[in-house]
Amino acid sequence: MTQFVQPNRQLFVSIAGITTAVLTGIVLGLIEVYTGYAIYSFTFWFIVPVGSFLAGLGSAAGFYYGAKYFQQKPIGGVFLNMVIASTSAFFIVHYVPYFLLEINGVRVKEAVTFWQYLDIDIRNTSLSFIRSPNTSTGELGIWGYLYAFIQLLGFSFGGICVFFLLNQIPFCKKCSRYLKKIYQKDKFTSDGDSLIESLQNIQSLIGNNEFDKAINFHAENIGVNEKPGHHLRARITTRVCPGCSINHLNFVISKFEKDSWSDVKGSEISIFTNQPLITNR
Repeated sequence: MTQFVQPNRQLFVSIAGITTAVLTGIVLGLIEVYTGYAIYSFTFWFIVPVGSFLAGLGSAAGFYYGAKYFQQKPIGGVFLNMVIASTSAFFIVHYVPYFLLEINGVRVKEAVTFWQYLDIDIRNTSLSFIRSPNTSTGELGIWGYLYAFIQLLGFSFGGICVFFLLNQIPFCKKCSRYLKKIYQKDKFTSDGDSLIESLQNIQSLIGNNEFDKAINFHAENIGVNEKPGHHLRARITTRVCPGCSINHLNFVISKFEKDSWSDVKGSEISIFTNQPLITNR
């Protein structure tokens, strides 16, 4: 068993994650009962489960903060627990109305089983457009299961994203601690040729262990500080381990397309060093 995987702390991380999953499911279920609005059901073009994805993120938030607080890598059973907890929130969301709703003075839970209720609810699902709320698809019938499956995927994908988000944070195996961010700066440009040349200069400086020079070069010689009008971003981030003070430097170029930033393949530089790094610039 490695030092950064401690069963007792992993258990606490899982408890924190399961707690937020249950609370997320209950809150969303209560909102649906008392307002009639199922936030988790919001989708783009009926196939992109934005609402359930965000609900899945919220369900797995406890794993994220638990892992950070207890300084545990999300490996082993924690990943499976993340997916299960996020997916379980989907069923909790539906169980709350089942438990609370009454029809003609009769509690639904006294008339049918939960699985019978869920089948009825799924088959009677109807969809409407935000811009035209009076326009509805009508009951989906058996196709409601496809829509429910898409929502279920959204919940589970939210948990998976939290897992990968945690894995992106540099971790000191020696001290079993996540590194703390101490500096981050973004520079923006639209000059791709100049940025490639700058990347080569930074690679050379980092290759020669001239880390502070690389940070200064980035701040002084690449583009501008503001994004508007530019589609290329060069980001430098430095972190330090609170335990042994080992430092981590990350440089990456990203391109803005389709309303989001995506990292340019082959541009990332990620390195640990014992040399102290600039904490502000």
